[in-house]
Amino acid sequence: MEIAGQQPKFCIGIGCSAGGLEPACAFFQQVVEKTGAAFVVIPHLGREHKSKFSTILEKCTNMPVHRVEDNIKLETDHVYVLSEDRMMIVEDGYLKVRKRYSREIINKSIDIFFKSMAKAYRENSIGVILSGMGTDGIEGIRVIEDSHGLVIVQDPDTTDFNILPQAAISKDDPHAILPPAGIARFLLKYLKLSNSQN
Repeated sequence: MEIAGQQPKFCIGIGCSAGGLEPACAFFQQVVEKTGAAFVVIPHLGREHKSKFSTILEKCTNMPVHRVEDNIKLETDHVYVLSEDRMMIVEDGYLKVRKRYSREIINKSIDIFFKSMAKAYRENSIGVILSGMGTDGIEGIRVIEDSHGLVIVQDPDTTDFNILPQAAISKDDPHAILPPAGIARFLLKYLKLSNSQN
């Protein structure tokens, strides 16, 4: 098992938009043991208003939660939340952040991050799609699949906004479709098994 401060073996990207905060909290409330993974949350946010996503998420987990506005090194068992008006990739063990271009009318922050995660972590990349509208993340989970990573989608019946999860299911073949707490339990077992085999 990795120890805190070391490069995470796994990267778990969690994409969501409308209605994503509640399932994200439900997910993190179940993650109560060391995982060997870094958790990166990519919520769709308005450009202008400062997001409270990371502040609220801090109340749902014992792991350190970082509001990501600038480049930051990934650490095991830390949570990183993308801030508003930013785009982010993972490369060389760092989250690298830039401002969202004015021409980026359609928010593709989940796709951009998932594609970089698949490239950086290959079979150790894990993409999670929670409640949301639109189709951002669909291209990204295909790249994760192509890299032999893991894709898990929130059960649409447990979402407030099911368009994004439904699209993820219809366009891809996720490894599991579960409610948020079930996703966490599935991942804990998966990570425990993967870590024990190395």
